Amino acid sequence: MKGTPTLRGRLLGLELRQAREAAGVTVADFAARLHWPLERVEQLEQGVSDSWPADLAKYRPLCETRWARLTDAAQQADQPEMWCQWGDTTRTALDVLGRTAERIDLFAPLGIHPAIEHLDPERCTAYVLESAVLDRTKVKVRVIPHSAGAYPGIEHHPMTYFRMPDGPAVVLYAYLHAAHFTQETPHLMFAYKLFDQLDEFVVAVGEP
Repeated sequence: MKGTPTLRGRLLGLELRQAREAAGVTVADFAARLHWPLERVEQLEQGVSDSWPADLAKYRPLCETRWARLTDAAQQADQPEMWCQWGDTTRTALDVLGRTAERIDLFAPLGIHPAIEHLDPERCTAYVLESAVLDRTKVKVRVIPHSAGAYPGIEHHPMTYFRMPDGPAVVLYAYLHAAHFTQETPHLMFAYKLFDQLDEFVVAVGEP
């Protein structure tokens, strides 16, 4: 089994793991039932598959009540983009990203979106304006002074950049009524350059 997980793949794999666990079936038992190596089941439930529709079929006895929805999800599992309204899907996606990301950078001039959790100062840096109000115990803070003027990103929407250890990064744009998650290359390149450029303008909290 090759490849790296998309966010959609991670969410589908998580749901398959939850269905298996709810049925009281261990990874070892399920692998033996399918005559699969143990690692194949583990990778599938982590979001990696060579063929989602084919692999999903193996889980059908465990997922009958939600089969139609999962079939649709499998068809889209390799897509690098996901839009969703604020709700269970968005909360699950943010939970997966927050727990899994090796680094989280937040371009949040006016403050961090309240739906973004699992933050800690060891791996999370927030770039904010001087007047922004936020819990500074949860993130490493980099202040964009008002004197910086037209700093990088000023013309763009706030974003969160999740750097993943086992796959492409994920960029989140949090809008009023929806969340936009993307792993498309232009967005990833822009986010990488933005945070690199912001470092020229900001100061760390406590620095003169």
